[in-house]
Amino acid sequence: MHVARTRIFSPANRAPAVFAFAAAVLFMFPSCAQAAAPLDTLQPAHPRLFLHDADLPALKHAIAADPFVKDQFEHLKAYADQLLSMPPDVYFIGGVEHTLLDTSRDMESRVFALAGTYRITGDKRYADRATLEMLAAATFPDWYPTHFLDTGEMTATLGLGYDWLYPVLSPTDRATIKNAIAIKGIDPWLSRIKNGDAIHHEHNNWNQVCNGGESIGALAIAEDEPVRAAAILDHAHTAIADIMKLFAPDGGFEEGPTYWLYATAYNLMYIDALDTALGTDFGISNAAGFDSTGDYHIQADGPAYLLSNFGDAGMGGSSATAQMFWFTRRFNKPFYAAHERDIARVNALSAAMAPTSHGEKSDSRTTGRGRFALMLLLWSAQQSQTPGGNANAQLPLVQSFARVDQAYLRSAWGDPNAWYVGFKGGDAHASHGHLDLGSFVMDALGQRWASDLGPDSYGLPGYFGPKRWSYYRMRTEGHNTLTIDGENQDLDAKAPLTSSGTMGKSLYAIADLAQTYKGKLTAWHRGVALLDKQRMLVQDEIAPAAAVDVVWNFHTFATVEISKDGRSAKLTQGYVTLSARILSPAGAAFSTASTEAAPPQEPNTGLTNLVISLGKQFSAQTIAVLFTQPGDKATPKIMPLSAWK
Repeated sequence: MHVARTRIFSPANRAPAVFAFAAAVLFMFPSCAQAAAPLDTLQPAHPRLFLHDADLPALKHAIAADPFVKDQFEHLKAYADQLLSMPPDVYFIGGVEHTLLDTSRDMESRVFALAGTYRITGDKRYADRATLEMLAAATFPDWYPTHFLDTGEMTATLGLGYDWLYPVLSPTDRATIKNAIAIKGIDPWLSRIKNGDAIHHEHNNWNQVCNGGESIGALAIAEDEPVRAAAILDHAHTAIADIMKLFAPDGGFEEGPTYWLYATAYNLMYIDALDTALGTDFGISNAAGFDSTGDYHIQADGPAYLLSNFGDAGMGGSSATAQMFWFTRRFNKPFYAAHERDIARVNALSAAMAPTSHGEKSDSRTTGRGRFALMLLLWSAQQSQTPGGNANAQLPLVQSFARVDQAYLRSAWGDPNAWYVGFKGGDAHASHGHLDLGSFVMDALGQRWASDLGPDSYGLPGYFGPKRWSYYRMRTEGHNTLTIDGENQDLDAKAPLTSSGTMGKSLYAIADLAQTYKGKLTAWHRGVALLDKQRMLVQDEIAPAAAVDVVWNFHTFATVEISKDGRSAKLTQGYVTLSARILSPAGAAFSTASTEAAPPQEPNTGLTNLVISLGKQFSAQTIAVLFTQPGDKATPKIMPLSAWK
């Protein structure tokens, strides 16, 4: 839906326009007519967001005393130093989705780094450079409200910059930035609220980003714009409280680990902004399951720090996460912070050994030290140095998340060579989801063997529309699950996890996938197990409703060598190998299928789909495939999934 761009008011007519808008807001939101209760406890002085002046000595002490915190500050300052000689960002509509988002995020990185470095060092060069950045944004014709993530992030950026630099901004610059926040940031969101358009993204990451970003801007200028601010906070409280119900009961997140990082970053900045500016978060952080969502973040991260990247999530290696330090402080879970410190340690070692590994280049806007580097510094500084030892001692080796129907199994914590399986049931309607119910990723010996390709380019025609299910990476055949008659899973399918836990020394999880092919299958259960924590079994039990063609799919970037009889395959990555063996049915054989995707899709270079094509199946069938290390000749007895307890 197109939203008309906000008019840029001249100084001569801005005051009447602002007065007229305030009157309109009073009409739209009568509950805000008395400046609303949320602002009753507003801290009058600036800076009021995230870091008060009284907290600066403790932050500086942490930088001096804690090597991890010192490293975060040095990185932030190094980036700020680079920016001193760079021109401000310009208004540019581009990127794969043809929006302002890349500019909004780059400006966010810049202002956060510059304002943060100024607050810590007192060097006014950084404040002056941040001011230039914000004044540039204030001259933009709009902050692209047609794609409101752009506006939400820009509003947060100028909100923090305005608040943190308030004492050193000139009256003219202060007024320019404040009015930009009000007119280009807040007014378009209030217009959407009035028209009912704000609800379109209430149940995905847009909720936290848009409402969180708008609230940061509103709190920054609340003493001058109490009506606008109260209206924003009223709406945000209801909207974010609603989406936080989705963390219940155990912290799982249906949009996957990448969007968990994005959504919770703004979720926590929203909560922390309320805490620091108003002295309360109005109970938002007490939402059921929110205290455990860090479990999901850790479990979705494999032993080699590769994510279980289901749906539109990227696999890329993890980096230290600001949110986990906030969760540590709020919910007294020091092993959350320990996990992030361990990631930083591993990354530092990897960088020292192979600084140009995989040909990747550093991007300060997208790495864990990028846009939210300031929050990583602030929130990690609030933690004491975590003692050494097992960072994940309080998490089980197998853990499932009920709302999202995902399970994670690993043979050990703290071992980069451990066996690991991320297993996905869930809902085909999940935001950013693919038609991948029953799929899994698998790590062992420091490598990922069963891969999920994650997203394709968001710029593909109809990627979030009618063509979505025609693309290989979103189709069922592009995932490690069964395809029936070569078709996609049903769009309204749900696949609940029915059981997960331990069997002696083994770990397992089972999903009921009967709904995925209604009319074709009367039953389908899939179980994954780490047998004796040293081999992995995938077992399917299907009951066709009529004769159906069944294909078992396994996507890997390993080199694949299939035995002459087709009953086994050797998988090789570097100097490491695994063996895949068909235990059932008798007579089934491995082969490979094309993963080629027609342009402009990603070409899936180096990817092999190891398949078992069973042909037409008329009766109940069990498919069992075992993955073992070289020399492991164990052949476990196949038990029905009903006996996996």
